[in-house]
Amino acid sequence: MSTVVSDSMVIGPGPGTDGPSVNGPVSMMSGQTEVEFAKCDCCGLTEECTLAYIETIRERYCGKWICGLCSEAVKDETLRSPKLISPDEALARHISFCSKFRASGPPEDPTVHLIRAMRQVFRKSLDSPKSTRSLPSSPTNKRRDDLKGPVFARSESCMSSLTLVESPVYCGVDEGCE
Repeated sequence: MSTVVSDSMVIGPGPGTDGPSVNGPVSMMSGQTEVEFAKCDCCGLTEECTLAYIETIRERYCGKWICGLCSEAVKDETLRSPKLISPDEALARHISFCSKFRASGPPEDPTVHLIRAMRQVFRKSLDSPKSTRSLPSSPTNKRRDDLKGPVFARSESCMSSLTLVESPVYCGVDEGCE
């Protein structure tokens, strides 16, 4: 992990460490805002956040700090579930998924791993409720059969015919307009 430090903020070392600690009392002062490093309890991502934000997230997720991406995954888990589940149950499912993912170790072939992950995302998106997907804006052939009444076919362009008006503005340099 690399840390970029500007002149306006100071990072103090963590207790008993040489560098900044995660989820510890180490804070950064940027103006009047105290910032702390927080590690996601699901995926392990480390972010720097204000203390007030960290407290709000921990209150929302039973004392666990969850990054924004995992928070969205937990929301998606509650919506995607066929039966109504609590946010705590969705969080437990997501933590279980993340722990299985991290336990598998790094992939032997990252390309194959990415393809498998995208296939899994695609399959989950197909399994999600159809109400959350957007519908195409133009009707398909299947929908045309459902339309009531006569359907008019367009026989010519909708644009009206334009007549060229002779004007000095439209005349070429070599041409005379008279």
